[in-house]
Amino acid sequence: SVDFCCEVFHASDHPTLARGTPDISAIMAAKLFKSASPEQQIDYLRSLKCEVQCDAEHIMPEPGCEALDVCRLEGPQETQKVAEKIIACQTPTPTEVLNYFNNELRKRICFLDGGMGTRIQAEKLEEADYRGDRFKDFNEIDANGVPVSLKGNNDLLIFSKPDMVRDIHKEYFAAGSDICETNTFNGTTISQGEYKMQPVVYELNKKGAELAKQAAADVTKAEPHKPRFV
Repeated sequence: SVDFCCEVFHASDHPTLARGTPDISAIMAAKLFKSASPEQQIDYLRSLKCEVQCDAEHIMPEPGCEALDVCRLEGPQETQKVAEKIIACQTPTPTEVLNYFNNELRKRICFLDGGMGTRIQAEKLEEADYRGDRFKDFNEIDANGVPVSLKGNNDLLIFSKPDMVRDIHKEYFAAGSDICETNTFNGTTISQGEYKMQPVVYELNKKGAELAKQAAADVTKAEPHKPRFV
């Protein structure tokens, strides 16, 4: 019956279940729950709600020592000012960014971009694409005496295919993303050490940020009411 399916089972109330041994009554209830209508399932889940009261002693920090919760800071949302800075490839101040998102998140969900690596894989690039003109004569040898392949070093595309990287950022912005991450997931000396590319790490991160900011500027210029961030 539906009444049986809505009966609540807790592991603490069933010793065999708490010990990890399957409890036949709980299994039967789960099966009946799945066979119930969506409305009955919702009613059942709502019946599980309960109020929790915290009786722990709260220690208040001394005046001036408490950490600010940046998500609760109040401030004016200066969208036009922020957009103008982004269009000029400048960087809004932390306060301007906080005020924008704290106000915007009260009205809608904001989005981060999607995976850069999987998007790049869709381009089906080969070794020559990663090398480009700059690294076409790259001939380093790894610790096993094997020539180092640059294929798969997606961060290196910042140098060899900058237009493609910028366009991917713009794709995510056009799809609705408010924020994009730079194409520098492996932009560290440790990661680039696998490709013998430690010397270009600083330049790689700098160029990656510039490409992302250019994409944000282009899209923000077209839609100044919704500035894009990096």
